Amino acid sequence: ALPEDEEDGRDFRDDDDDDGVSARHRGASTLREEDGFAQHAGGPWTALVSADADLARHVTRHDPDAIAQIRRDHDASIALPAGPSTKALPSGIEPPPPGSILVVAPSLTAARDAKRALELALERALRSPKLPYTHFVCVPLCLGDDGERLVRVVRAFHRDVLSSPYAEQCDIEPSIAHEPGHAHLTLCMLKLFSDEARSRAIAAMDALDAALKEMGVGGVESGGASAEPSIQLEIKGLDAMNSDFSKVDVLFLKVREVGEKGAMSAICDATLRCFANAGLLSRKDEHKPVKLHATVMNTRLRHRGSNRGNGGDSWEQRRPFDARRLMASHGDLDCGVVSVKTVHLSKRGEYDVEAGGFYRRVAEVRVGS
Repeated sequence: ALPEDEEDGRDFRDDDDDDGVSARHRGASTLREEDGFAQHAGGPWTALVSADADLARHVTRHDPDAIAQIRRDHDASIALPAGPSTKALPSGIEPPPPGSILVVAPSLTAARDAKRALELALERALRSPKLPYTHFVCVPLCLGDDGERLVRVVRAFHRDVLSSPYAEQCDIEPSIAHEPGHAHLTLCMLKLFSDEARSRAIAAMDALDAALKEMGVGGVESGGASAEPSIQLEIKGLDAMNSDFSKVDVLFLKVREVGEKGAMSAICDATLRCFANAGLLSRKDEHKPVKLHATVMNTRLRHRGSNRGNGGDSWEQRRPFDARRLMASHGDLDCGVVSVKTVHLSKRGEYDVEAGGFYRRVAEVRVGS
């Protein structure tokens, strides 16, 4: 999955009070509270589960049997914000606030079991390829003076190739050119479909900041001492994700750290470790090595917007292009050296005009002066 696929993600505000039970959830009729569960007027027990509307809709559409089984096994009701199920809520129980799902069950034990079953259904949904990534952790390559040079070189490369006599014959069209103003190194991809998950992601960035300072990678070491000099990356030479240049889906610039310090590798490892410890990486992503590259062409972009129906990232519709003549004329494309200054937690499909149109930054760790 690539961050440049725009998805209609929504952020919902969590109205929880300090005790973890919202005022609307608690209500005037609540007689008892225990570990985030509330009993209403001596009757049913309720609990809130943090989940955006997109995640909740995915479960109801793609895993309806799970919801039905929760109702059967635990005699529980599942209510979504402003959904039809809220009309059947018992008297005195308010609908869930935006960004939450309400569980209603006849006993505390049933409410606990139903809540856990719902959380498992949400976890399954997050593993589904039909549910898109919402955020990603990256190293921007297009910011600052070094980045501006990279952007100019890649734009000139796009112009040369797209205006070449072989472009049409090789199925190279403007839509597959990746915007150089978005150039970055992806360290990990994330599905953050709840306020809770987004909070954990920001905490993981704080943990990454502390880990890099402890290792003396960029920025300032713990204790205030100066860290190693800034990390330099050479951005030079084109390559493809597959070995057959006659059928290419992703064409990218190769990235190599200047010198033998291994600082970039340390940043990659620390990022995966911090986000895995936060429970935000899938098993597949947790153990997948980071391949440092900067995409310049991607056939996924031919179909941008055509696969919104299932909300996923379509690979089967891709149409590769022939890069053999392109490689013969531009294979040694040289974008110079870029200094690594920051690691961003960014939102897919949202851009910051004040930052030159780069992806909207949610959190940042400084790794260079």
